[in-house]
Amino acid sequence: MDRFRRKLLIGILILALLAPLGLILPSLIKSKNTFGEASGDSIKKELGYIPKGMAKDEKIWKAPVKDYEVGSEEKSLWKRSIIYLGSGLLGIGIIALATVVLQKKYLHHE
Repeated sequence: MDRFRRKLLIGILILALLAPLGLILPSLIKSKNTFGEASGDSIKKELGYIPKGMAKDEKIWKAPVKDYEVGSEEKSLWKRSIIYLGSGLLGIGIIALATVVLQKKYLHHE
């Protein structure tokens, strides 16, 4: 593995390890929402208003699975964080595998 790919892999793994902070930090500040997952209604309850950009974008984007969650709310925060991390690593693995397959198929080394 060349130096660039090694640094890229390390950077991606660091980001994957930091991903559960989106679950952990809101609980430390007593927020009811996972970072980036709040609806306009829940933001309005916490802030008293919905930011203009969020209200506009909320009409455009709808999640593919309504009210999805990673792990049950009854599970501990740490268990949900591990599930969240595993999900992220699985996604990274699938993308890496697809990249390798596509490179082998379309990039012919001479």
